[in-house]
Amino acid sequence: MILTLASILIAAGPLADIGAAPPTTLIDAAGRPWALDSLKGKAVVVSFIYTTCNGTCPATTHTLYRVQQKLKDARLWGKRVEFVSISLDPARDTPEVLASYARIYDADPASWHFLTGPPDRVNRVIAAWGMWAKVGPSGVLDHPSRIFLLDPRGHQREIYNLQFLKPESVVQDVQTVLAEGVDP
Repeated sequence: MILTLASILIAAGPLADIGAAPPTTLIDAAGRPWALDSLKGKAVVVSFIYTTCNGTCPATTHTLYRVQQKLKDARLWGKRVEFVSISLDPARDTPEVLASYARIYDADPASWHFLTGPPDRVNRVIAAWGMWAKVGPSGVLDHPSRIFLLDPRGHQREIYNLQFLKPESVVQDVQTVLAEGVDP
């Protein structure tokens, strides 16, 4: 039997299983401890932002707001899908600052969790996700644009960047992982 790339992709399903999401326990915008595994059973979109960014972070957050609206229209938001945005700049992004940032973007605080914490813990979480942030010559943080889709089992199923973060595509991918169920 000869396997083609198309037959492998069809057999694997439309979204690959990239592996389990790293354990993530930080502080939410209300100042309370919060753990990613509390969302098992739901699809989750995880992004990395910082509030003083004037580049991809506001564009990512605005696009995720548009995804949030499409998920509300599809009656999936909150019940079956939630968002997590992790600060890349915990020294400045306190819970209060993140709460204000969330309000600016009309992020639903019941189902969109903005996280921060002690810099050493946040840096470990950032590294565990394969992310990084470094201070550039002008003092601005340099970082990649990556947004992760997790299935209800907590497995990474897609990694978007801002260029490919299209609300319709994200909603379709969310529907795909939700239709698969939560059994391992």
